[in-house]
Amino acid sequence: KDFETRDLKSPAALIYGDCFNDTIRDKAREAIDDEAFDAIVTDPPYGIRESKDVREPPPLTSLLRVVASDRDRGKRLLKVGGRLVAFVPVEEDQDVSE
Repeated sequence: KDFETRDLKSPAALIYGDCFNDTIRDKAREAIDDEAFDAIVTDPPYGIRESKDVREPPPLTSLLRVVASDRDRGKRLLKVGGRLVAFVPVEEDQDVSE
């Protein structure tokens, strides 16, 4: 309904699930006829994984690895020139320009 009130085209599908799950990513691609996306907007899970534990890669690093892995397997998630937008928490005094 929100799309209609703002005179926007409704999305082909809204996929809810873990982006690290192959089945979920395949379902997302199927929703747009197995094409790659122009943009992906995501809010990866944090919680325990966002701890300072150096043994675990940060969620954003893991997400980028998944996108690259799918590309390498011929199942591109993003079109060339596409955008990946991820909400990433930062500490108040953290320099995000790195």
